[in-house]
Amino acid sequence: MSSLVEKFRNKKVFIAYLVGVLLLSTSVSFAYFVSRTNASGEGGVAVGTTTTIKSEGINAEGTIEFNNVDMYPGHKGIAGIKVTATGTTPMIYNVIFNGTNTFTTPLNYTVYKTTTEIDVSYTCTKKEERQGVNTIYYEECTGNNIEQLGAEVSRGTIHTNEGKTTLLDNEVILGTEEGAEVYYYVVIEFPNEEANQNDDIGSSISGNITIEEGDEYKNPEVTLTGTTVSGNNGWVKSASINANVETQTGKYKALYCTTTEDNCIPNTSANISDNTFRVTLNNNSSAQKVCVQVTDEYNQKASGCSESYQVDGEIPTVTIASTSSTENSITVTVNGSDAHSGIVQYKFSSNNGSSYTTVSSTNNSYTYTFNNLNAGTTYTIAVQVVDEAGNTSSTVTRSVATEKSGDTMQNIIAGYNKGNRGSFSTPYTSSTTNTVFTTSDWKGTSYYFAGAPTDNWVRFGGFYWRIVRVNGDGSVRLIYNGTSTAKTGTKTMINNGVGQAFNTNNYRSEYVGLKYTTGEQHGQTENSDILIELQSWYSSSRLSASQYSQYIDTSIGFCSDRNMASGSSWSSQSSSPIRYAANGRLDTNKSPSLSCTTSDIIAEPVGLITADEVALAGGVWGTNNTSYYLYNNQEYWTMSPYDVFVSYAYVFIVGSYGNFGNYNVDSTFGVRPVINLKANTKFQGSGTTSDPYTVVS
Repeated sequence: MSSLVEKFRNKKVFIAYLVGVLLLSTSVSFAYFVSRTNASGEGGVAVGTTTTIKSEGINAEGTIEFNNVDMYPGHKGIAGIKVTATGTTPMIYNVIFNGTNTFTTPLNYTVYKTTTEIDVSYTCTKKEERQGVNTIYYEECTGNNIEQLGAEVSRGTIHTNEGKTTLLDNEVILGTEEGAEVYYYVVIEFPNEEANQNDDIGSSISGNITIEEGDEYKNPEVTLTGTTVSGNNGWVKSASINANVETQTGKYKALYCTTTEDNCIPNTSANISDNTFRVTLNNNSSAQKVCVQVTDEYNQKASGCSESYQVDGEIPTVTIASTSSTENSITVTVNGSDAHSGIVQYKFSSNNGSSYTTVSSTNNSYTYTFNNLNAGTTYTIAVQVVDEAGNTSSTVTRSVATEKSGDTMQNIIAGYNKGNRGSFSTPYTSSTTNTVFTTSDWKGTSYYFAGAPTDNWVRFGGFYWRIVRVNGDGSVRLIYNGTSTAKTGTKTMINNGVGQAFNTNNYRSEYVGLKYTTGEQHGQTENSDILIELQSWYSSSRLSASQYSQYIDTSIGFCSDRNMASGSSWSSQSSSPIRYAANGRLDTNKSPSLSCTTSDIIAEPVGLITADEVALAGGVWGTNNTSYYLYNNQEYWTMSPYDVFVSYAYVFIVGSYGNFGNYNVDSTFGVRPVINLKANTKFQGSGTTSDPYTVVS
């Protein structure tokens, strides 16, 4: 019995304490030194000593001495070691146990870490219990202030004959000028294994706790790489900067900023996953870069900036500004816009994008012409623009038709029969389809329609018209027929036939003029009332819109022939009759003429038919004619002066039976506007009511 007790006395246990956070058990533990006789012994408390460094770097030792006491399973002891570090950079070290251990049962250790010194200890009381014929010996230990250590930072076991055991590795401390301090507390326990531990009788453990220098502290590192979608001319369509961070402990904060300058101050927190984060560069007209700063938990920093990238992932825009066409070409003007790299190419297609013609241009507008196209064909024009980065805009399309195959009226009537009116003394009523007649006007040879043609219908500006003649300069003179092909009725005149005075003043010779000047035979300073009405109608109709007005000729003019008949002389007011030239030509001689002096040519876009043109078409002074194309069963004005009689001015009219007449200018009759289309205007169609000539646009 005494030898057994002696063996217990020879047992020693090493106890030290490092950084801590775990509450150690103070409950009763059953250990298993088993004896058939009573055993005795006393619990032991380890005593620890420490050393601290005073120079640059870290170093610390704790040598644990044990009193020579008996120690049973369940025994716990605690000791501490202080580490002091001076300097300005983080250092790495390991907490090591160096010693000799002869215990068969692995001894448990637990490490705690604090920044302040804490007075802790264990008080162990030896216990024994009888189990049948056996006595079981163990210790019950109670910790003092153990809970103040917080959570454990490491735990493990010390095995038999291990000269060196690492209790805690890769510890980091940031030194200070005064010396940064940290305390480690180590609890060593001879555990209850719930098995016979008699093999440990006579075992011992001795040694010390030291600080061993670790690897060199790894300062933070950040690696920046760019991921791009390539573009052209030094631009990329997109760019993302990938940041990979490496630190000693994996605990850090990362900030970034984006700049077009050399650098910037990072101020945006990065969204980090698995030590990486990504920053996507926005579109910009200048090169951009990302700058990053990483700060680890020991305030060590790493910073850097990426390469610069010119990013334009944003597509440019294009609009079709205008289009125009001829019979075999379409011209399109487009506007391109790009806020970043700028436009470098325009792409044009006449087949809805099946194929493109590419044109290099840095302008914000470009005009392109498609040639060799088919007449009267609708093409789907597609356009795109490309910016310097290689981004292509969305496709913009527009349907555009080439002009239909047509010809000028001069060329059309070149294939007509050329008739001969003969005498103008009797009404002309013949059906003259595909036939025109020839005379001269102040511009050259004029071709006019007469009788009852079926092929002089024109649809223009939303109205139906009849061709009066092709003027000597090739322009085409038309007379209004309303919005339908009905040949008679008030709707063949403007304002549904509501009467209009030629001039409300009637007592002077001047008032026979479409334009006049008081005191002058051929003056043009004032507009007649009927001209004012014509101008108002023209402005409010479709004809004034550029879509139609581009075809209207104002240079040929209208003849307000105010020359005098043979034997008459002009005066503003006279008690004797004054006869105008048209009176003598048409009333007396039956010989119409289209000649006109320059002073009587009225340059307006709209006017009236002349009495001579009515006579050429088939009308005769004082004789009815309901079978020629100017008959509409209504009375309407011409612009030709007739005479002045007893201070009353008279102008020719077309009567309701197609006859010539004359009336005082302040009378009211219908108005049928006359216009001239330019000589180069092209027409298509056959001129009939079902297929009228239309202008080829």
